[in-house]
Amino acid sequence: MAITTARRRHASQPVIKAWNVAKELDYSDKLELVTMLIESVKPSSAHKAVEADDEEYSLRPFTMEELNARIDQAERDIAEGRVYDFDEAMDELEKEFAEEDRKHWP
Repeated sequence: MAITTARRRHASQPVIKAWNVAKELDYSDKLELVTMLIESVKPSSAHKAVEADDEEYSLRPFTMEELNARIDQAERDIAEGRVYDFDEAMDELEKEFAEEDRKHWP
């Protein structure tokens, strides 16, 4: 039975081998490697499709037409009173804090 040293056992692991190779790379190659690693752990395309459907929280760039439509909608919401102003939002927040305090500090 051959006994291997800890160093030889360590070096036989794939991650350690990759780390040793990565240490030898120059900066541009390391940047390319990091980019490839990031690409490899991005969410699946099915997850991306769900995110694309959620237009309200989309991080994609908007066209000027889309931005103008959003501004028009916001102006209609303001005119029809479907928005909170700062004071109303703060009142709601203070009520929530007071309720939490009552729960934790009888």
